[in-house]
Amino acid sequence: MDIGSTSTKYALVDENGRLLHKNYVPTRGKPIEVVRELLAGLTAALAGRFTLVGVATTGSGRNVAGDFLDADLIVDEITAHARGAVAIDPGIDTIFEIGGQDSKYIAIGNGRPTDFVMNKICAAGTGSFLHELANKLGINIVGEFQDVALAATNPVALAERCTVFMESDLAAHAQKGAARDDLIAGLCYAIVHNYLRRVVENRRVGRRIMFLGGPSLNKGIVAAFENVLDKPILVPKNREVMGAYGVALLVRDAFLRGEKKTRPRDIGELAATEVGFKETLCRADPACGNECKLKIYRFGGRKSVWGGDCGRYEARVSDVPAKTDYFALRADIFRRHLQAAENGRTRPDAPAAGLPMGLHSLEWAVFWTTLLSRLGYRVVRSPKTCRKIVVAGVESMTAETCFPVKVFHGHVKDLLEAVDFLFLPTVVNIPAPAADEKGLFCPMVQSSRYLVAAALNIPERRIIGPTLLLAHGPKALAHAVDRALPPGHRPGSGTVRAAVQAALAAHQAFQNELRQAGNHAMDVLADDEPLWIVSGRPYNLHDERLSLGLGRLAARLGITAVPIDLLDLSATPLHRFPRMYWGLGSRILRAATATARTHNLFGVHLGNFSCGPDSFLEHFYGHIMGDKPYLLLELDEHSAAAGMITRMEAFANVVRENMRSSVKAGGRPREAAP
Repeated sequence: MDIGSTSTKYALVDENGRLLHKNYVPTRGKPIEVVRELLAGLTAALAGRFTLVGVATTGSGRNVAGDFLDADLIVDEITAHARGAVAIDPGIDTIFEIGGQDSKYIAIGNGRPTDFVMNKICAAGTGSFLHELANKLGINIVGEFQDVALAATNPVALAERCTVFMESDLAAHAQKGAARDDLIAGLCYAIVHNYLRRVVENRRVGRRIMFLGGPSLNKGIVAAFENVLDKPILVPKNREVMGAYGVALLVRDAFLRGEKKTRPRDIGELAATEVGFKETLCRADPACGNECKLKIYRFGGRKSVWGGDCGRYEARVSDVPAKTDYFALRADIFRRHLQAAENGRTRPDAPAAGLPMGLHSLEWAVFWTTLLSRLGYRVVRSPKTCRKIVVAGVESMTAETCFPVKVFHGHVKDLLEAVDFLFLPTVVNIPAPAADEKGLFCPMVQSSRYLVAAALNIPERRIIGPTLLLAHGPKALAHAVDRALPPGHRPGSGTVRAAVQAALAAHQAFQNELRQAGNHAMDVLADDEPLWIVSGRPYNLHDERLSLGLGRLAARLGITAVPIDLLDLSATPLHRFPRMYWGLGSRILRAATATARTHNLFGVHLGNFSCGPDSFLEHFYGHIMGDKPYLLLELDEHSAAAGMITRMEAFANVVRENMRSSVKAGGRPREAAP
């Protein structure tokens, strides 16, 4: 069964993989109810004519439906679609899939997915967008749309970047007298260009291309693809149930290989199972302030819980052994060094300095805490990012920024009433490994002190805000700190210099222990074991709300994932990108370089929507990786764990296939780890 956001499908196959029966209905936001309806319909149609021995699920609702059905296999939709496509045409090497609300590209090698990408956020060209435009133009999307498009003689050129621009261009051309046929044909071309440029990008497009999803039913869009690529496009039968067909074949394959044992099922009994449902707030962790809304099902008296930002419930379905959580290890090291930095040095009645735990603090908080404690302040840190902090930050914004800056506003707001002063440094740069690199933070991080002060109306007298060039050594740092201390709280230049030296030493000790953990991860890694190198800015990687618990999810899914700040990348050359401007960008590209040259390392980059530097760096990252598969994840306040888990599961399958192919080919010599 393929349980999608807009439709739910099933495919019934026999032991030879032949499709015996199928159905396709709207999900209506009620996945379990629809699954029961489909099972009841299947029972009515084929009662007594077959024995069901295996069940598998895919799609966005695969986990909850799999739990209800006690599925033998739960598989991401990338892997499922690839298996179904290869069964139809074993020579297929490329799959284009445009669904109701998302789009996918899958590269196939040796009958298995070797690379993939899903659209990040833009819905231009998806089925829902086509339905909306067709309705506005008074055209029936079924049949009439393609007939109108194929009758065009001079298709108009439309902007393919965004649905808003496409609609605007359509209206503008219509006002200029363009024929309706040419408008619709132009829309078909715009959809194709949007998909190729924003989804496929620079990835390989082979000679045997299969087109799946609702828009593949539209001959106008198929013709546009063929004209643009100058290649034939295969649109197979039963494409509307390809995911369900593929996952049925996958569970059949598992039985044939002896990995699963057949278990006869009573479909009528499943369809008649009493289902209860309610929604409530999560109380699993008293220290968590997210207040996530959970969906609680009861399947014949059995409890099943789903939902939440952290993926606590979704990830439990994995039946592979968990791996070491290096993100949790890093968090433990961070916590211990923060505690040591305070070390009871300040009096209880000392002035309280608030330290917002966002942006640069996720890497430099040990330095900040040591510095402030040595200067006689009682350091008060904001709590972990939770829903309350996110909402407070978003509501306080006066301009649109990336998600981490919004969260930083929430952390500052949380501290406002609890402290005497707020430590809001202007951090200009960080130490860079090469002399020609500037090591700069992005303008948003550099100016965060001014942005938050203006947004929250914080008086200057409450701010300790030195301008710090962390790459310029202790003397310059001490001078900047001394100048920024508030009147009446200046202990003298000698004390400030000593505090800066102690802070640098504490930060270095923290970094050294991180490197030791990273060295251990590399030392225990087997040559045939894949390792994910997860790059990103520390405030994304190590804030569980911003990362959606990526490290914990990876470990639960049986994936070994190491954040880049556990690795010493200083000796990794960056010859193709000299004079790198951004400090964290340099670190990210060095991680990509080290990953690309080592056969069992694979890159995952975690970024944000609206991140200016990432709009460049992600292209550089992909250029460095070349043909090696990698995964880009972009998150913001609207992201949820379910979409990320799908991408992670699919990427894990791609990595396994890449490693398997490497072994068959004799492998590549494993280079020295970074």
